[in-house]
Amino acid sequence: MTCLFKRLSLLLLITVSVGTVMTGCGKKASVEEVEARMNVLTEKGIPDSVLANLKVYIYNIRSGQKVNNFTIVKKYSDSMRVAIVKAEEWYANALETTKPYLESLRKSIVERKSNLTGLHLLTADSILNIADSLEKINFLVFARTKMDKLDSLMPVLLENEKKAQEISKKIIGKWGDAHWEKAEDANYKALSRRFFTFKKDGTFESSEEMVGQTTPYMKEDWLFLSWGKYAFKGDTIHLNVTREKCPKQVFTHLNVRTNKWEKKVSPTYDSLITNGSKDKFLIFSDFKSNFKKI
Repeated sequence: MTCLFKRLSLLLLITVSVGTVMTGCGKKASVEEVEARMNVLTEKGIPDSVLANLKVYIYNIRSGQKVNNFTIVKKYSDSMRVAIVKAEEWYANALETTKPYLESLRKSIVERKSNLTGLHLLTADSILNIADSLEKINFLVFARTKMDKLDSLMPVLLENEKKAQEISKKIIGKWGDAHWEKAEDANYKALSRRFFTFKKDGTFESSEEMVGQTTPYMKEDWLFLSWGKYAFKGDTIHLNVTREKCPKQVFTHLNVRTNKWEKKVSPTYDSLITNGSKDKFLIFSDFKSNFKKI
């Protein structure tokens, strides 16, 4: 009877201890507590490679609990205890080295980005602001990742800035393209006219017009006027259209059943654009080949 009582007591003791892990000095931490500590490290940006073994141990413990395999639970509990301590030590050491690293790298980036303007400066500032925000809340590993990304991007931004400065000197003025569009062996044609005016203050205005027959079944007569600001990303001109006006928009279709032309006059408009939906991107080399300075 005494022997049976001892066995029942031992079984009860094991059952109560399932889901807990020895952490030293006789204290026990539940799997949930260890997972919570691991989640804190994950949120702060600790690499998955540092937590890989710990996740395996927790998975094995959970699996052992489901089938009441206390041998597996005990086996991996010690490993989990060691792994969480090592992970926390890794993060503590990372903090000691990351803070001075970020300080030094930030100083270098700020110095280099003083040579940037426009969209290139905006790109650098946007990444730097995110890194600074992460550093303020002590997410230093994430902050380092962002700063390293910006550091590797700086040479590209500086090279693109150089290209943009060269283009900015050439783009000022009015550019135009006017030509007749005509299909091969066709007895119809349409006049296409496009103009861009780039001003020194960073604003532009443009017009696009089509008048004439463009297909055997369609005639077009429309005009679109645009205003906005322009900037550069390397050798690409970014047109931020803030206003678009359509004084005329007429399409005439040939009714094949009656063989008569039917005109459709669409509404005109003059709209402010605030969502970037009309923005355009022009590669300068292509732009030069299609437009001439007037």
